[in-house]
Amino acid sequence: MRPDEPGEPLIVSGTVRTTTGVPLPGAALEIWQIDANNVYSGMDTSDFEPLNIPNDSTGIPADNLRARIITDPDGRYEFRTVMPGTETFGLATDSPLARLTRALQLEGVRPLHIHAIVSADGCLPLTTQIYFDGDPLVESTIEGAVPAEAVRTTTLHHDHHAHGLDQPYRTLTYDFVLRLALEG
Repeated sequence: MRPDEPGEPLIVSGTVRTTTGVPLPGAALEIWQIDANNVYSGMDTSDFEPLNIPNDSTGIPADNLRARIITDPDGRYEFRTVMPGTETFGLATDSPLARLTRALQLEGVRPLHIHAIVSADGCLPLTTQIYFDGDPLVESTIEGAVPAEAVRTTTLHHDHHAHGLDQPYRTLTYDFVLRLALEG
């Protein structure tokens, strides 16, 4: 992320293990998210067609808030980011889906989330998203309610100087579990 990245700082950490609980050293996490100003880096509005999702990433580094993280010998990882912004569905106001969304009184935006693809040798890859407690959208979007087990609690910390930050920050623990490729 940029040195002056806008948004509330967030430190995410956890482990990657197999379904039997064995840590996976060298597992790879590919993560990406929208920034606090609701923009994905390296993309523009045309990348979302046929949806009309405004996304002007002019002046933002193409790999901003995107990373590949490798777990340590104990299967642990950690990364620093910011709380994600809000991603819209980009529904045209006169489209059938937009009319249905309004009729059901649902939001035309997605819950706050961080995308993740987790992979390790000998395991099936996992594509998922990290969701956040306290976000009312986890229960009220057109996607439907986010499963409770996918929503994680963040903890607010005021000891920001200990992490070299100039403001309070949040932490979140998220453990990933991968199935062995040979499992049925």
